[in-house]
Amino acid sequence: MPVRRERVDPIRTPDGTLLVHRRWILPDDLARPIAPAALARLWRGLRELDVLDPSAEVALEKRALPLAPAAESVRLDLPAAASAGALLATAGEAALLTQVVWIDRDDGRRDPYGEDEDGVRGFRDYTLYSVGAGQEGYLLLPLVPLSLSCGACGHASDPALPRFGEAALLDLSRPCPGCKAALDPGRDKVRLRSGAVFLLEEACARAALSIELPAAPEEEELPDAAVAGLLQEAFGGYDELADDLTAAAK
Repeated sequence: MPVRRERVDPIRTPDGTLLVHRRWILPDDLARPIAPAALARLWRGLRELDVLDPSAEVALEKRALPLAPAAESVRLDLPAAASAGALLATAGEAALLTQVVWIDRDDGRRDPYGEDEDGVRGFRDYTLYSVGAGQEGYLLLPLVPLSLSCGACGHASDPALPRFGEAALLDLSRPCPGCKAALDPGRDKVRLRSGAVFLLEEACARAALSIELPAAPEEEELPDAAVAGLLQEAFGGYDELADDLTAAAK
């Protein structure tokens, strides 16, 4: 049966939009290589720790790189036990694995952000992104920017980036529309919808774990040492980016 994407307790706006808290976890060094095998171990570890539901399906979505204008993502529903292995077969592609689980007081499910029974409860949406092992010309932008500014000439433009899951894909071969300079993550900047401005290298990644919750957790960072250990093993050092009141994943 297909993976269910319903949410039971997020904020619902008058126009029917479901708003949630999304936490992005990504490596803190863009130059650090992230092997597909390390990401597969991370996903398998989340299942073995009962963060993921081993009895529910996982959706695999993948998109070929280099990006073709008319190409669409391919989506497959897989048993949870087979999903980590399937990620290994996506080298050279943009890929994601996603599963929605529900946290209940009596079900024994591990909640990375809930240290006790008073933590935020309800759904958790876990999505692991991998972008192009062997395709170093592409990056993932977890927080889709409003504009991209060239560090060489200062030209700012709407990047109109192709979406992938709840993130966007960035082709590093895309030149500046103003001076035609090549993109430089250490020089160019992005402006987020919050108004914040970051260097491009601080706002993108080659892999990321997204966690959606009904509301922001009390802890700013993961309180669960076991899950933090899995992330450290896969990503090395990592950063957490909070995205409040964002539309729920589809």
